[in-house]
Amino acid sequence: MKIKSINNKKDYTVSDSVFKVPMNNQVVYQCVVAELNNARQGTSSTKNRSLVSGGGKKPFKQKGTGNARAGTIRSPLMRGGGVIFGPSPKYYFKKVNAKTKKLAFKCILSDKTKNKSLKITDSINLKTNKTKELVQFLHDNDLSDRKLTIVTSEVDNNLLLASRNIEGVNIVKASSCSIVDLFDSDIILIDSGGLEVISSRFGGDK
Repeated sequence: MKIKSINNKKDYTVSDSVFKVPMNNQVVYQCVVAELNNARQGTSSTKNRSLVSGGGKKPFKQKGTGNARAGTIRSPLMRGGGVIFGPSPKYYFKKVNAKTKKLAFKCILSDKTKNKSLKITDSINLKTNKTKELVQFLHDNDLSDRKLTIVTSEVDNNLLLASRNIEGVNIVKASSCSIVDLFDSDIILIDSGGLEVISSRFGGDK
């Protein structure tokens, strides 16, 4: 299978085992949900009445004060008391098998290729870290105003700085890009070096 470069229309041969795999919605859904869950810290916490300090003594006598009876200042009804039904630390981790995750990557790459949403460029060499230079590059290649994930073999500092002020542009390394990075984009732009890494990472030839 061949994909043309957006720079000089050079043909890049890609492996059908990576870029021409039937879509499996269930596998992609499972992996996306697991990845988003695993990104959650789950550290939000409040103190319930058993965790609040104090409360060993009855705050005031049972009768004669005009107040409702109370046995502890740790009661949720008291100022500084415990929180009712507040959040507590939670473990959100969801395990996904390596083969399932690999298949999800292939399904997404294949779907983007099928819909002509995967583009290949020889390289993105910016002379400066100016945002306007990257904006011009995107405009020249009809990539403006799209949610774009740029996959490179090595993240260039100029490219990283130039992209920070452009909404919807995400720069990732081919060796460590995630399923959500590829899934949550309108267009995937891969440089030639990144294509080699992606092909090797998921078991295909160059």
